Amino acid sequence: MAFEEKGWRGATFEHVSERAGVTRGALHHHFRSKAVLLEEALTWGWAEYGNRLFRNSETTLSALLTKFVTLVRDDALFRALAASTVLVAPQALSDRAEKNAALDTWRAQIAATLPSTGEADPETVAGLVLVLLQGLTVTAVTRPDDLPQPDELSATMTALARGLLT
Repeated sequence: MAFEEKGWRGATFEHVSERAGVTRGALHHHFRSKAVLLEEALTWGWAEYGNRLFRNSETTLSALLTKFVTLVRDDALFRALAASTVLVAPQALSDRAEKNAALDTWRAQIAATLPSTGEADPETVAGLVLVLLQGLTVTAVTRPDDLPQPDELSATMTALARGLLT
């Protein structure tokens, strides 16, 4: 949340430790640099929320999209994770290998949720879903009012999922 609030430059070790309720020394003990702290926070955050999103092996594409939009719209920690990923990480982290590995894991998990209809290749659809999720993440950070509102969310995500699968 400190990175979302202050950005890369403003999220000093002092600010992060104050926000976390620990001493600066304790923070330095666990993280040798601010970049390592950001990288580990993003890795933990996306794994944690990925577990929430993919917890039920019978999750449908529509349910996955609905859960993602609900989290990114209503969960302050998830929104901070999204903002830090979209706005802060590109300024701070140059190694994309770990991010790509995480996205590949999500792609496989998404593909596993898709029915084998014969109409669309699950891997291709999973790739498109990843593009969509990344777009929703950017939207949550830059134009949150453009996200579907609760009263239209389920119907919108059902229609979107149907369109992606055909």
